[in-house]
Amino acid sequence: MVKKDKSAMIKDELISRMEQFKEALEDENKRIEMENTIMGYEVLIRFEVFLSDKKAEKYSDGLFLYMSESGEIVGAEYYIRDAADVTITGLEADDFNVVKELFKDYFALEIE
Repeated sequence: MVKKDKSAMIKDELISRMEQFKEALEDENKRIEMENTIMGYEVLIRFEVFLSDKKAEKYSDGLFLYMSESGEIVGAEYYIRDAADVTITGLEADDFNVVKELFKDYFALEIE
C-alpha cells in the first residue's frame, strides 16, 4: 500500500470512528454496544525526552518513549518540533533496539 493511500485510509477510518464515538456519547445503548466490542486495553506510559541541539533556534528534537506497566520500553518515536508544527516518525527495529538499550534503566516505574 502506498503511503498516500494509507494516509487517506487512516483519515477515512478516523472519521468513521469519530462518528461512532459521537453516537455512543448520545445513545447509552450504542455506548454499551461499543464497549462490548472493544478488543482490549493496554497501559502505556509515555516519556518525552528533550534532546539538546546546537540548532535549537530553528527546531528542537526528541524522543517519545512508551513503557508498559511492567516497566519495559515497548515503543519509541523520534520527533522534530519547530514553530509551525511537529513531525513524528517511528523508529526502525535496529534503531529502536539501540534506544531501548540506552534508556532501559533511565526511568523507574512503580504502579500500585
